[in-house]
Amino acid sequence: MTVRRIIAPVTFAEDSLEATAVAAELAEALGAELVLAAIAPLVRPEPTGAPDDPRALARSVQEQRIVDHIVGERLDDVAAALPPAVRRRTMLTYGPVGAALVDAAREQRADLVVVPMRRERELVHLFHDHADRYVLHHSGVPVLVVPTRGSRTRHEPRREAA
Repeated sequence: MTVRRIIAPVTFAEDSLEATAVAAELAEALGAELVLAAIAPLVRPEPTGAPDDPRALARSVQEQRIVDHIVGERLDDVAAALPPAVRRRTMLTYGPVGAALVDAAREQRADLVVVPMRRERELVHLFHDHADRYVLHHSGVPVLVVPTRGSRTRHEPRREAA
């Protein structure tokens, strides 16, 4: 399999940087392009009781611009921290993280998706959106799962803060 383009998500979680670093190393070693995909949540207008209230729509547009700006800054910071030899491109997309990443991989014609995975304690998966699992089940290309510092196996003792 020839890997010409690798895609990795950029989030605000610190452990996601570990997966980005692995994706960058892999891209550099293979001479592939790294696409960093930041996924911004969509701001929905607050219901005011009046359909199509222009003030509510204007507020949501302004809030979306702020969210886009914050996510864009994070994307720029992560891209700037990569080694100069890594060919990279950035993109901003929207929606639930897992679905947006799968869609972005298809649109960008990625050959590989790199995602961080943090193993959680029992039942935690019931309360959190697991974008990594969504990508594993829906990606049309291979997925490299990078265990992060927050990962632990069932047999590892849980370390308590001192």
